[in-house]
Amino acid sequence: MGDITEIIKKINGNKELMAQIAKADPKQGVELLKKANIDVSEDDIKKVQAAFADGKIDLNDIKNLAGGLFKK
Repeated sequence: MGDITEIIKKINGNKELMAQIAKADPKQGVELLKKANIDVSEDDIKKVQAAFADGKIDLNDIKNLAGGLFKK
């Protein structure tokens, strides 16, 4: 997939899944998202985890991303 914004948009509504991905190793993250019908690579998972860990993405960013979905 490659775009972490798209990945985050897809998992945004599922706080439990987001929490699991934040704690999972990349291989587990890929499997978790496969169960949610989202195809990603381990590198994608690492990028998402890094964005959350570095504080690049916070709850306001997630709300803005989610809001963008409804505006389209």
